[in-house]
Amino acid sequence: MIQRIQSLYLLLVATIAALMLVLNPNFAKFSNTKADRISAELHFVTKHYFNQTDPGGAPYDKLNIIILGLMVLGSLYAIFLYKKTELQKKICLYTSLLSLILLASLIFDFFKMSKDAPDISSYPSIHGIWPFACAILSALAWASVRRDEKLLKSMDRIR
Repeated sequence: MIQRIQSLYLLLVATIAALMLVLNPNFAKFSNTKADRISAELHFVTKHYFNQTDPGGAPYDKLNIIILGLMVLGSLYAIFLYKKTELQKKICLYTSLLSLILLASLIFDFFKMSKDAPDISSYPSIHGIWPFACAILSALAWASVRRDEKLLKSMDRIR
């Protein structure tokens, strides 16, 4: 199961998604330009807007937690489906779709928070690449499963 490349891709997806879930990274940085001090970093995955008393203290949105959990469980489950290639391909596509939905949610939250607080300068962080990397790795896993499936069909034709 681990000797195939799609298993490694899916394991990387599960690792990245689990790290996003556990580490709660900053996907955007917000700084108050009108104040003397620079405020703490904020997550733009939160629905709590800029707050001077507790900046950056809010956790992930519940939808993002559910999406990340499904990505971790789905990719780990797909690793063990090496005998059922059709189901493995579907789960790879669903995982890729979930990571794109997560990325869209993060971008939507970023633009909404930037619009609601115009006096605060904001810019995306490097951690915004993680959902995109999960989508690419899931697509690569799907392509590898498809390639293995074609190889098996061609071997059956030769016999």
